[in-house]
Amino acid sequence: MIFDKVLEIYQKYYICVHCLGRMFSLLGTCTTNYDRGSSLLLAITMENHKNYLSGDDALQKKAINNLKLLAENANYIPSQKVLNNEGLNYVKNETKQVCYLCNNIFLDIHNYIEESKRILEEIEFNDFLIGSSPSAQIINREDRFKMEFKLLEAESFKSHFNRVIGKEITSNLNKFPAFNRPDALLIISLDFKIFNIKLTLKSLFIFGRYNKLIRGIPQTHWFCKKCMGEGCEFCNYTGKQYQSTVEDLISPEFLKASKASESKFHGAGREDIDVRMLGSGRPFIIELRNPKIRNLNLSKIERRVNKRNRKKIRINDLKYTNKKEVISLKSKAKDTKKVYKAIIKAENKIDKENFNQIVLKLKETFENQKIHQRTPYRVSHRRADKIREKFIYQINGKYIKPTIFEFTLETQGGTYIKELISGDEGRTTPSFSEIFNSKLVCKELDVLKISL
Repeated sequence: MIFDKVLEIYQKYYICVHCLGRMFSLLGTCTTNYDRGSSLLLAITMENHKNYLSGDDALQKKAINNLKLLAENANYIPSQKVLNNEGLNYVKNETKQVCYLCNNIFLDIHNYIEESKRILEEIEFNDFLIGSSPSAQIINREDRFKMEFKLLEAESFKSHFNRVIGKEITSNLNKFPAFNRPDALLIISLDFKIFNIKLTLKSLFIFGRYNKLIRGIPQTHWFCKKCMGEGCEFCNYTGKQYQSTVEDLISPEFLKASKASESKFHGAGREDIDVRMLGSGRPFIIELRNPKIRNLNLSKIERRVNKRNRKKIRINDLKYTNKKEVISLKSKAKDTKKVYKAIIKAENKIDKENFNQIVLKLKETFENQKIHQRTPYRVSHRRADKIREKFIYQINGKYIKPTIFEFTLETQGGTYIKELISGDEGRTTPSFSEIFNSKLVCKELDVLKISL
């Protein structure tokens, strides 16, 4: 019988009403553990009061013992009042009793609720989730307790605690829980004496495109070659090989507006340091980690970034996106089409008529064909040494002067254009140098268009 189990518990331990109800949480629905525990104590009190009034000596004796047990060990006021009304004595416990299972955590739940509300009120969020990390002492004690009394219908401490806090947050802040990637995740670590709350905010992802209008800056951070990021005299103790990057120029305004702890820049590929990114720009996603503000004025941020970095970089087409798009952006980079403009210098002079014949041969050799590129020497220290197949869609050439030519090339993403031109000592084949029968160098390279 459930009543017998409750009385058996209070013969040995004091547990609060919340934890009592939790021990029978799977029985009955549409109620709370507190109401469930209160109902059990009230029903037992009523049952024993009835037995006391029955006139049966045996029932009366047992009823008095049970009522005293609840009055003294459970400190249950209705049982105390029954005993008082019937003129029966009991030993009143004047000290505050401490729940064996939760150490009165559930009786002092307002402390956890108020601190959680205070933290959440300082940020912008649409949905949330409460998690908890009880100490091993709480978990182990509860497990032993359940085994001792063979309690099979109990709810875990964590489930009960998380739900109580979550319901209060919903009621007070009019925000609702989300069990899959919530904007705000509160993890409450607690033991019998202290607690702390860790707030984790879902990253905010902003898609955009950037133009790099000058040469000489990389897309993202490069560690100093000498100190590998530690900071040294060579890098002026910054740890950076290059003091300015596209990421550095773009991210500060986003960090400032969102009050994020940090950012991460995800680009759809990258251009070399000495290559400009023109046209409609290179797609990128900036990930803002732990943002306290989620509703950003993207137009304002775009204007600020562009004004601050006039003649260096420019951004456009800002819009919200998600983590899945970061994965898609990275995985599809090799499948993009890119249009380049290259200024080429030849070792040998070539007249215009001969140049036009070479362009026809280039088109015949490369257009709608695959080339094979072994990892270039210039990046072999940081890229795997392997042969890549790349598709060339279109080539057009323009004669500038006997040793200088301009080409536009449409290729598959990831094509090494400089090596396509030079041949890279035979590591890219076929190459422009082979067709020209002259050593070629790419003097300037611009990306004109990237099609996802």
